[in-house]
Amino acid sequence: MKIDLKYGDSHKELKLDDKNVIGVLELKKVPGLPDVTEAEIEALKNPIGTKRLSEIAKGKKTACVVVSDYTRGTPYKRPNFNLLLPIVDELHAGGIKDENIKFLVGTGAHRAHTDKENLDNFGEEIVKKYEVISHDCDKNNVSLGKLSTGNELLVDKLWLDSDVKVMTGLITTHYFGGFSGGRKGILPGIVARETVRKNHAMIINPEVDIAKTKGNPISDEMDEAAEKAGVDFLLNVVINDKKEIVKIVAGDLVQAFEAGWKACRDLYRVPFHEKADVVFACAGGYPKDVSLYQSQKTINNAKCVLKKGSTIVLISECREGIGSDTFAEWLLKASSLDELLNTKQEKITVGGHTAVGNAKVLKRFDILVVSNIKKEDLEKRFYESAKSIEDAIEWVKEKHGRNFKSYVMPQAGLIYPCLEK
Repeated sequence: MKIDLKYGDSHKELKLDDKNVIGVLELKKVPGLPDVTEAEIEALKNPIGTKRLSEIAKGKKTACVVVSDYTRGTPYKRPNFNLLLPIVDELHAGGIKDENIKFLVGTGAHRAHTDKENLDNFGEEIVKKYEVISHDCDKNNVSLGKLSTGNELLVDKLWLDSDVKVMTGLITTHYFGGFSGGRKGILPGIVARETVRKNHAMIINPEVDIAKTKGNPISDEMDEAAEKAGVDFLLNVVINDKKEIVKIVAGDLVQAFEAGWKACRDLYRVPFHEKADVVFACAGGYPKDVSLYQSQKTINNAKCVLKKGSTIVLISECREGIGSDTFAEWLLKASSLDELLNTKQEKITVGGHTAVGNAKVLKRFDILVVSNIKKEDLEKRFYESAKSIEDAIEWVKEKHGRNFKSYVMPQAGLIYPCLEK
């Protein structure tokens, strides 16, 4: 079997004997929308559970539109559409002027966007005409009091001071938030570092899981935070494995998001019938494989198809290396995986939460990484390293024998594997 796997802006070829492959786990083949702009306008005209955005905007002066940072892969701009322009048209129809519309990049605790990243992600029509501001989790955040968990909700002042609040983003499965999109635009998108930290520290809770919303303490707190911060209107999209938009939902935060995550679950759910010795898991190319930190969804989705003691072969370019200094430092300083797993919740930092989450996986499986990261930098952090896919296959044969059984996941960061006996 031969298959091309995305690697940064290029690809790598995986060659395996047919005897070693149980199957290739991919999304259902659902075509992208033939006319994204038309579909978006229709969704905006017929919002779920609320008034049209243009009606909400009537009599109001200012608007803030939250947009996702570049690592989320939300397809805001393509040659034949720009998702943000129909939203602007709705705000105009409600009487809000250009100079009073601002775009707030929901970076969470990530770094600010560069000018080029703003241009590449949101398009010249937006960047040249409107102010695009990256959220800063360490500045200009205002307290809305404490959530039921005791976590203080500190939200970006620009959002709170705006008359009309619009949330946008991409819905995918998420390994500890259940699903991305929707309320996640608030927490972690535009809140203070400490609010993010306390939320993400709950990753040690056993109820945290992929595609789980209710009863997942991280997701539940995100829901509460979004309700408290106020979202007047939501527009989210779902994409296929070609990063084409297949579904657009618009309207009330809760109702539109539910329609979106259900569509996402139905599309991303991929059945498999037996567990494997190995999974060859590709992060899906740039920007999903920009760093090891951003490849965590891939790792956590891939683990679902394995027996205990098996191997994840992660194919991820990692042009920005490990990605998070805190994540890298936590893994480097830990004397063992058990030390990470025994960290008290109140001690877990942003970035540290990913190290703890990763330790859960590393405790059960080997993770062999094919990337641009130096071998010693990986091995010091409990990972294994391979220079190439071919070297990775030889490593696997040494561990599992020449008759190993494997799955291939070309877009492992997207799919939701479900065992069906």
